[in-house]
Parts: sequence; C-alpha cells; structure tokens
Amino acid sequence: MYISFLGILSSMLLSVWNLFLHWLSIFAAPVKEPEMFWIIIPIWVNWFFTEFFMEKHGTTFGNAIGNGVIPILASVDWVRYLYRLISEGSIHLTFGVFLKFSLSVAVFAYGVFVIFAGIKIERIVFYIGRIRWITYVLIMITPIIYNVIKFDLKTFTAIVLFFPVYWWIIEFFDRITPEPRVYQQEQVGQGKL
Repeated sequence: MYISFLGILSSMLLSVWNLFLHWLSIFAAPVKEPEMFWIIIPIWVNWFFTEFFMEKHGTTFGNAIGNGVIPILASVDWVRYLYRLISEGSIHLTFGVFLKFSLSVAVFAYGVFVIFAGIKIERIVFYIGRIRWITYVLIMITPIIYNVIKFDLKTFTAIVLFFPVYWWIIEFFDRITPEPRVYQQEQVGQGKL
C-alpha cells in the first residue's frame, strides 16, 4: 500500500512538472515564431514600465483605463494576423481558426470592459485592470493565436494552475526593486517622508 501511494504521488508530481514545463514553453513560444515579437515586445515593455513605475502600489482608475487599451490593440493584431493567413490561403476556416477569432473577440471585449469599468469607477477594475493580469492574458493567448501552442485542456490547465506562480514572482521582484523617485517625490510633496 505504501509503494502504491508513492507511485501515485510520483505520477502526480511528474504530471505537475510536465504541466509546468509546458507553461514555461508558452513564454518561450516567440522563439519558434519570430513574427510574434511584433506584439509580444510592446506587451512586455509596457508591462515593465507600468508594473515597476506606475503600479508598484496597485493600479488607479486612470491607469486601468489605459491598461484596457492594450488587450484591444493586441486582439486587433491577432485578427489582422489570422485574416492575413486566411487571405493568403495558409490556413482555412476550421473550428480551430473560429476558436482563435473567438479568443480575439473575448480579449477585445475584456479590454473594452476594463475601460468602461474604469470610467464608471467600479472597484473590480483594481483587479482586472491591473497590468499584471492583462499582460498574463496576452502573453498566454498570443502563442495560441500564432499556432505555436495548441489550445487544449493541458494548455488551459497550465495557464490557470500556474498563474499564482507568475503573480508571486512578479510580486517578489516588485518588493525587492527600489522605489521609483516619482513615488519618493510624491511622498515628500505630501509630507509623508
């Protein structure tokens, strides 16, 4: 019985490890399809500056509204890419292509929702409008759209299961990076230092 338990535990750990490696491969996907860099690089650059210089202590309504534009632009690029492939005859309308168009529309709607929630001053925007969430969604879906990562149960599970890992790695670096001078100057101006 003890050996059976160890076998099951070993199998489960191996499955989780394989999922983790699959999750890491999503981040590395642009290496397999360099055209993806045209959308991935602006997403990462925007994330870096927003995360460490504007949202170090959380997002604001204005910040969230600006962040909502990023998924709109990314989804428009995805549709452009898919349309180009269809018009060139590189891909045909299949269920997989329909699914990719649906993902693009869903991400577009997400961006619009973030903007409207920010304008209406709804508190949910502090969570769904944070650049960390938005970047994760875009970084995970872009390789699916570009046919580098297959969208299946394994991919979906890896994306959902390891989101907290992504969140806490960013949080760790957020805490150890120095405070931007802008925050220090604001605190001096407000008499907090």
